[in-house]
Order: sequence, then C-alpha cells, then structure tokens
Amino acid sequence: MSTSPTPKATAPVGNGANVLAMSSIVRRTTTLALFALIVVACTQCGGPSGPVDGGKAMAHVKAQVAFGSRPFGSEALGKTTDYLEGELKKLGLAPQRHEVMHEKEKKLIRNLYVQIDGDDPKAGPVLVIGAHYDTKVYAGCVEWKHSGPFLGAIDGGGGPAVLLELARVLKERTPKPKCNVWLYFIDAEESITWEWNDEKALLGSQAFCQMLSDTKQLSRLKAFVLLDLIGSKNYKIDKDGNSDSRLQALFATAAKEMGESSRVYEFPTPQELDYYTSQGIKWGTKDDHNMFTRFGVPSVLLIDFARRVPPHLQNLKPGQAAQIDPRFQQWWHTDEDDLSAMDSDALAFAGNLVMQAFPALEIHVLGKK
Repeated sequence: MSTSPTPKATAPVGNGANVLAMSSIVRRTTTLALFALIVVACTQCGGPSGPVDGGKAMAHVKAQVAFGSRPFGSEALGKTTDYLEGELKKLGLAPQRHEVMHEKEKKLIRNLYVQIDGDDPKAGPVLVIGAHYDTKVYAGCVEWKHSGPFLGAIDGGGGPAVLLELARVLKERTPKPKCNVWLYFIDAEESITWEWNDEKALLGSQAFCQMLSDTKQLSRLKAFVLLDLIGSKNYKIDKDGNSDSRLQALFATAAKEMGESSRVYEFPTPQELDYYTSQGIKWGTKDDHNMFTRFGVPSVLLIDFARRVPPHLQNLKPGQAAQIDPRFQQWWHTDEDDLSAMDSDALAFAGNLVMQAFPALEIHVLGKK
C-alpha cells in the first residue's frame, strides 16, 4: 500500500507541507425505500457487537505470525497459505488456489479464494471481500533500521484473520447470503522494493483480476471490499479518495447503526480535504482495490493508516514538523507491528462493520447490472 496525493497512497496529514511530504511515503495513502430495506435487513447482523469474534480472529493472527516474516515468494508465506486453506476446509468450504509464476520476479504468486454460495452459485453476482496476507520485504533493505524481523501482525495478519472469521459467520448465517460472496486472500500486495514501486506492487491482485477477465468471470463481480492494516489499538477506519463513494456511504451508515461513527472517516480532516482541493491534489491510497477498480469493479478500502507512519518514514523536508498524534501508535513498517500493538476488539470491529453493512452490500450487488 502506498500513500499519495495519489501518494501505497497519501495518508492525509495535518498541514499542507506535511501532506506533500507524506504523499511520497507510498504505502497507499493515495432512497427511502432502499433505506427501509437496509434497516430491516440489518436486524439480522447481530447488533452493535455483531457475530465476528475478536478472540477467534486474534488466534488466527497469532498462527500467521508464528511463521515469521511472510514476504511474497517465501517458504513462510507458503506455510501461511496452507494454514488459511486448512482453516477454510475445517468450515466445510472449498477454497481454490490461483497460483501463477510471476515472469519478471520468478516468484510464485499464491492467491487463495473461497465462495460462500448465494442463490445462484454458478452464474450469480459476486461480492468480493479481500485482504493481503503477504508482509513487507525487509531483509537486505538498508532502510530497515531494526534488529528484529518485520512480523506484520497488523500489516498482513489482521485482515486475513478477519476474513477467516467472516467465512465462519457467513457459512453459519441464517438466512444464507442472496449473492455469492468470495473471500479473497491476496498475495504480493507489498512492493518488492522498500520504496513503493507501481511496477513491483499489487502483483497478486493484478494477476487475479487478469485471470477473471481471461476466463470471462469478471462481469459477475459487482463490488470489492478491501481490508488492510486492521487490528491496531485505538482502531479506526480512514476515508480513501480512491474508493467508490456509494460503497463508502454504506459503511458510514453501518458505523452509525453500530454507534461507532466516531471511529469511521475522521481522517482526512476537513482542513486536509480543503488543502487537497485548493492545491488540485488527487488524494487516496494505492492498494489492491485500485486494481479491481481498474478492471471495472466498484471498490472500497477499509484501512487504519492515517497517523500510523513513524516520523523517520514521513520523508520530511527541512523545516517540516513530524506528524504525531498521541492517540495512535506509529507502527507502520517497523518492528513495532507485532502482537503487542494489536487489540482483538479492533479485529471484531472491522468484521462486524462488514456484517452490519452486509445487507446493504447485498442490495447493491443484486441491483447492479
């Protein structure tokens, strides 16, 4: 992921100068009838707490972290793929691997996905919910200033853990989904180079979308929801300038229904948005949802990125003050991205936000031509 105005896109910052500095970071911070249907359907979501169990999700994070650092092409990532696949099979699901050798990098892309059947499993519309499970390459990078490994508990572990919990919840859900749901575990999201490189990042989702296009399946996909950087203490969800505004509105409504509006879309602040507008800056986060958008699938990113980047990675220019908010730990791409930085409630919140929005997402998917 990269930050951008569009700097993996730009994580919005506190003032104009810092906005420009952060833009170079690159982690990817670049009707009444319908409402009535949504309200009725949402009574099946399990209420504000919801059905997603944060403790169970945390157990999945711990299992992934136990494999160590899990970059694209590594043996540890292969073991992680096996683990994710095994957990899905325990639920009685039939996960599918999409594996392809990347010609330039000579590494195997290990995408994994599974379908929760809707009313028409073979030809019906699909809602895709995804998260990357590879971690940042750090070995051999002079930019890595830490003695320990990069474990990626939040960045690479949290999102997939929530997907496994969503698999359990959707499999057990009554009534079953009306649309098909694909849970997609994404490989090769991280840039292979330390600094974000568009040619060496999002390789897994690019290969996956191309496969769906080549096999004439892409037209079935009506929406994509991406989870990234999920699991931090004092959790939140930031707004993203590269996401579909209609899908964002569904999640804002879901958060309000949960009584959690304060945790959603605080960032970027109105002042930051005014600055972007006045400077003609296109802001947003570069992440796997961009690839689905490029292939014509409306997409939305749920991410906790703003204010998580430590000062030494903010690419500050002389005279610029570091962006620090004492409410938020700055663990991004450091050895502090470990289990101690996490909160199981954050995992539960992300999953239950998706489930609270799920009836509205179904309506969106089923009504989209």
